[in-house]
Order: sequence, then structure tokens, then C-alpha cells
Amino acid sequence: MRYVYDNSEANTANPNHPPKQVVGGNLSTDEMAHLWLQVVPKNDPGQTGDPRMVMQEAWAKHEVEKSPGSFEARYNLGEMLQARGDLGGAIDQFEYAIKIRPNDAVANNALGGALLAKGDLAGAVKQFDFALKVQPEYFDAHYNRGTALAAQENFMGAAAEFAEAAKLNPNDANAQANWGTALVQLGKLQDARSHYQAALRIDPGNELARDNLQQLEEMLKSQPR
Repeated sequence: MRYVYDNSEANTANPNHPPKQVVGGNLSTDEMAHLWLQVVPKNDPGQTGDPRMVMQEAWAKHEVEKSPGSFEARYNLGEMLQARGDLGGAIDQFEYAIKIRPNDAVANNALGGALLAKGDLAGAVKQFDFALKVQPEYFDAHYNRGTALAAQENFMGAAAEFAEAAKLNPNDANAQANWGTALVQLGKLQDARSHYQAALRIDPGNELARDNLQQLEEMLKSQPR
């Protein structure tokens, strides 16, 4: 490939008038050109999973080794490790990322998600609380906090979180479906039905809403009139 740069006054796209010297680099003010070649490993016979994940994790580890104080490198590696089920490794990386940026809502939510997956419900709620303190209208943190509270059998708190999540993203079928499930646990069956139905209007293939609505209808039929 051949790259051509025009740093002259005649280039109408030149941001510098009069022109000034520009050097090569990765900043937006630098000249740059990249040719990317992606090599994807082939699965061995009997191997399952996406081989690209192996490369992505290797690259993320390389970035951490090269720049151990990089928030992005730590966060990305954490995501890679969690994707393949290494929750301990993911938690370590997310915690390191938070040391670099303590008030980052996304990183705190990610750590909470990893703790939730590991079964540390109290630790997860603590991280979601902090994420929402930093960013009160953070859909993911409200949704995840609702999931953690439901796992703690705090269904009133869970319903409130799913309600907030649905308010922030009215087109999220899972928020509606989980809101309905929390309401079932609170005995509010008719309200729960409306949220299952709302979830199915958004996503007719939503299995959580479809299966739970079917069970709910059977419950309602068996109730004395």
C-alpha cells in the first residue's frame, strides 16, 4: 500500500493555516497510516470456542505487560478473562483498573458483575452502589444491582432497581421481565403479568418473559375467584 500526505496550503482539509510541521505518531494531530493484517488461528480437531478469543486475550496480556499502569489495558484484560470464566483473574484486573481510576462507574460496575458471577453478593452490591453514586442514571448498574438484590431475596429492592432500569431503557425486554419476576415474589401477580407482556411486546422471543408468563397464567387460573 502507498500512503500520501498533503500538508500544503492547497489542501482544504488541512487544519493548519498556515501549514505547520507535522510528525508521525498516534495522536490525532499526527500523521498516521496503518495497515492491519489479522491472523486467526485455526481450531484443532475437537477444539471448541472462538479461536479469536485466544488471540484477544494474548494481546490484552501483552498490553498489560507493556503498560501495567494503563486503565484500558487492565479493564480489557479483565473482560477477556471473565469471558472465558476466569473470575478470579478478572476481579484482580478490574480492581487494578479501579486503583487507577477510582471513580470510573463502568469499571466499578464491571467489578460488581464479576463478584456477582462469583457469588459474592454483598461485594457486588457495594460496587453497584458506588457506580450509581458516580453515575446515577447508569442502566447497567441498576439492572445488575436488581439481579444481586433478587439473589439476596430482597425482592422489593430488586423490583425498584428493575423499574429504574426499565425507565432508563424502555426497550429492554429483560428489565421488564425481571421486574415482573420480582413482582411475582412480592405477590403482585397482575402487575407482574403486565411487565411480562411488555417484555414480549418488545421481544416476542424473550424466553424469560414467555416461560414465566405461562407459569403465572397457570397460577392465576388456580386462584379462587
